Amino acid sequence: MPSSDLPLPAAAPAGAPAYRRLDRLLHRLALGSRAALDLSFDLERARFGRAAAALTLRPPVFVAGLARAGTTVLMQRLEAADHFASLRYADMPFPLAPNTWAGLVARHRRRLARTPRGHGDGLEHDLDTAEAIEEVFWRLHCGPDYHTDRGLCAHQPDAATLAAFGQMMALVCLARGQGRYLSKNNANVLRVGALATLPGAVLVHPFRDPLQQAASLLAQHRRACALAAGDRFRADYMRWLGHHEFGVHQRPFCLPTGAPVAGDPDTLVFWLRTWCGVYRHLLEQPATVAARQCFVDYDRLAQGDAAPRAALARRLGLARGIAAQGLRLPPPHALAQGPVPLADRNEAVAIHARLKARATTRD
Repeated sequence: MPSSDLPLPAAAPAGAPAYRRLDRLLHRLALGSRAALDLSFDLERARFGRAAAALTLRPPVFVAGLARAGTTVLMQRLEAADHFASLRYADMPFPLAPNTWAGLVARHRRRLARTPRGHGDGLEHDLDTAEAIEEVFWRLHCGPDYHTDRGLCAHQPDAATLAAFGQMMALVCLARGQGRYLSKNNANVLRVGALATLPGAVLVHPFRDPLQQAASLLAQHRRACALAAGDRFRADYMRWLGHHEFGVHQRPFCLPTGAPVAGDPDTLVFWLRTWCGVYRHLLEQPATVAARQCFVDYDRLAQGDAAPRAALARRLGLARGIAAQGLRLPPPHALAQGPVPLADRNEAVAIHARLKARATTRD
């Protein structure tokens, strides 16, 4: 039974073969076909749906914001602080059938030493690392509703889709033997209103200094494009997973609070405007959604301040406190990638101030 040597193509050094030929074919068949995804989910529900439905689950947590805000590290710290269940690299290439796939590969699964992921940020992962794979579900069930010619549009999944998503969360919890679902999926900013209707759900929105986060996004966009140029499979893989934040398949967000960001993704101003658009959208949600939101100042968190960690643990009702391990600020980026208009800088400063105010209201 094929099992990938690396959890994600981007995990390999540039030019290194991340997946064997048979692995690539299996991933292409399993993830590149809507029929295969639909069939895998149907089989999973038919076999394990009753057991999953019998679980008593605690309220889910959704980490969603904009990439390069410490979302991965924060998710890892949350996962260690409670009995959470998340999709993992080991669930690939059938993330909608975690129980079925685990049974099929149980005797053939190879161990994988922790390796640096492809972002060049020092974080490591292996097959048991939780990751942002959840978007495969949304792409299957309502892709045309939000993946448009204009970009990625905010949308409202219908009741049937939300019910199916509830089944998926329960199936993941069953596979992990835990009672609380945890997601890291930045594309969930497109559907925060729907997620806020799930019983007890909390939406966690990390953010960083706007210019530094924008510079990090620009650096990752260039890195992803360079990696994809040397291996088309890398780009296809990220597209199948619904990761359009940066890279050759980058797509702008189309949010109701402003026009889609236009311009060149190879400039700092493009990413600063993207930052403003996403966080303005999150700040301007109606009261019913705002009651479920929890904004997290990652800069403050990573500076060793225990107060925001304690406040977040209380808000989420975590079984244990949030450890400071791994919560660190990345090296600052030089900001010489072209001029940024004063109006854009001022808007970012104003939005950042609003974010910090929202983040401290529950300390």
